[in-house]
Amino acid sequence: MRLWLLLGILSILPAFGNRGAEIYTEHCASCHGDRGQGVADEYDEALVGKKSITSLAKYIHRTMPEEDEEAVVDEDARLVAEYIHKSFYSPEAQARLKPVRKALLRRTQHQHRRAITDIVQSFRNRAWMGDEHGLRGHYFNKEKMNNRKEALVKRVDPTIDFDVHKKHGVEALDPKAHSIFWTGSILPPETGEYGFRIKTPNGVRIFLNEPNQKKDAFIDAWVSSGNQMRTIEKSTFLLGGHPVPIFVEFICYKEDKSSLLVEWKPPHGTWESIPSRVLYTAGSQKAAIISTPFPADDASLGYERGSSISKAWKEAVANAAIEATATIFDDIDELANTKPDQPDRKDRLRKFCSEFAFRTFSRPLTSSQQKVYIDDVFGAAGDDYETAVKRSLMLTLTSPYFLYPSLNRNEAGKADSYSTAAHLALALWDSIPDKRLFEAAEKKQLSDDRQLTDQLWKMLADSRSKAKLQRFFHHWLNLSEKEDLDKDPKLFPGFNEQIIADLRTSLDLFIDDVVWSEQSDYRRLFLEKRLYLNPRLAEFYGVPEPPHDGFEPLPTPDKTRAGIFTHPFVLTAFSYHKQTSPIHRGVYLSRNVLGRFLKPPPNAIEFKDADFKPNLTMREKVTEITKDESCMACHSIINPVGFSLENYDAIGRFRTHEKDKPINTVSEYPTPDDTMVKIAGPNDLARLAIESPGAHRAFLKHLFHHLIQQPTNAFGYGTVGSLHETFMNSNFHIRNIIVTIAKDTAPR
Repeated sequence: MRLWLLLGILSILPAFGNRGAEIYTEHCASCHGDRGQGVADEYDEALVGKKSITSLAKYIHRTMPEEDEEAVVDEDARLVAEYIHKSFYSPEAQARLKPVRKALLRRTQHQHRRAITDIVQSFRNRAWMGDEHGLRGHYFNKEKMNNRKEALVKRVDPTIDFDVHKKHGVEALDPKAHSIFWTGSILPPETGEYGFRIKTPNGVRIFLNEPNQKKDAFIDAWVSSGNQMRTIEKSTFLLGGHPVPIFVEFICYKEDKSSLLVEWKPPHGTWESIPSRVLYTAGSQKAAIISTPFPADDASLGYERGSSISKAWKEAVANAAIEATATIFDDIDELANTKPDQPDRKDRLRKFCSEFAFRTFSRPLTSSQQKVYIDDVFGAAGDDYETAVKRSLMLTLTSPYFLYPSLNRNEAGKADSYSTAAHLALALWDSIPDKRLFEAAEKKQLSDDRQLTDQLWKMLADSRSKAKLQRFFHHWLNLSEKEDLDKDPKLFPGFNEQIIADLRTSLDLFIDDVVWSEQSDYRRLFLEKRLYLNPRLAEFYGVPEPPHDGFEPLPTPDKTRAGIFTHPFVLTAFSYHKQTSPIHRGVYLSRNVLGRFLKPPPNAIEFKDADFKPNLTMREKVTEITKDESCMACHSIINPVGFSLENYDAIGRFRTHEKDKPINTVSEYPTPDDTMVKIAGPNDLARLAIESPGAHRAFLKHLFHHLIQQPTNAFGYGTVGSLHETFMNSNFHIRNIIVTIAKDTAPR
């Protein structure tokens, strides 16, 4: 080993002196390299990992060096383990030796869409939805086709499912001549394509995301034919957490049949009545939602980030700017507060473009930006100022100052209060600052912890934060890519698309309940014994039917549930088409939730059920296929975790037997410090997730990456340790740690 390198390492390792380095040089460096980098034709993998010093010492004592396993034992094994761990093996050592820098990142597709919508929305104001769910229904009798006198009833309807021949609660309603209209808003839970469907024999118009009923309806079925039942569908792209207005108009005039059912099909869902939980009686403004498709963002580090620049991305940016500009220009006089014949219209449009650029760049324009994006464009256009508006908007929406949020710096290249505001909005909303944040930045009220904390807690109450947190949990639980959850219909009759969609909703409601409760306790994610069930799920899983039609937290007959570990949606996602998969369950839980380091398998072996005797249980099959020593290096961790959940079949139902044999869920599990503990079921997994610092750190890292989209070590290798301390001291309060992450990473 080079003397300077050895002296440099020893200078930071006074606890064990030279002896550990001497042992490493004598017995280890020839195979592993002087810095643990590996040696060709010997052991070419780098010595890096997450084992503790105690675990490393035990491993060295037991097996190293290979040519003389008795050469380094007991105290010598401990000394060399300390040296290896602190010099180059541990994540902290790697962070010290190879400092990680913050990457220059563009906006991801989620951030790009959200930002454009919110920039335009800022000229209309963002509505506060309140707590009243449902739509406001107004019921009228009609004497003529087009007249509407005083309403018989004004009430809040939980959903739109009306039939004049069923109990509807409106006294004196003429069964053959009446009209109804409903007003309010829809708050979509996730981003994606939503289908809408009406079933009616009568006349109906639906205006969605269009408050002006003089414009074309989203669904126009106003003219009915022969009072015959018909079904009409249409789809549109909506943003999770962003409300859109809805107006539904219905008429029955001199007709025998009168009914209307309005349904939707959300992403990953099936057709159903629009649930009351996403309907609000409060009105909202039109949203400029961009549906331009974007290429997938880079996820090679385990989380999405805007690091890749491709031709497809550049084309998407240009197309999104074109779509946004056209959408804006359709309402330009409303947004710019002007009129087509107003004498000062050009000045107002020019001012609008300047303000638009300010909000898009999330800071006041510099003199050079004002010249490039506003003055030169309007100067060159002459009297054709409408074209100037379009060019200015296109330039602004394709500018690096919009596409790359980290360029938000003052003219001296330094971070300031506007940089801080932009960071907070990106972290919690995937968007731009709102009016309150801009005002705080202008007044320089984002400089200390108290001010930042106050702003962040207010921001957390916004539905955009809730939508971003829902995406995080699906990513952390590795469910984002799980699209095909179908099972063999002969083995699992009745397990259909509706059940799958209900299970997804059940999981989302449970996570929301945990995160947005007063305690917001991470530990409850693993301790909850109840499942959110509606009547359909309750019947399928053998639970007494809830008293209401919606979802309610109910205990299951098995009484052995442990939060997300045993939620049927999670168990279903990590199972095969016909049977459970302890390996898939074990890998996901070990890596994502328990925070265990698992190397890729040296030889991937495909599981083929036909290769085994038909009377073997899944545990017996997995034990057989992973029995080799090379496999058990990781499967000693994976298998016990997967086996502990074998009481739950491929769709999450509790069972006690498989192949007419009692199911064995008990295993010995090696902890990170190589202590063996017994795992007998999900409650033991829950204890590991609650008590293990490795599990806490895994959760914090996943959360950090989702919010900030940068490596934790880019903010110092002690970042996760500091967050972990804060997490424990706050009783594992999830929302509190979100505030801490956003605050501690903010540029000041």
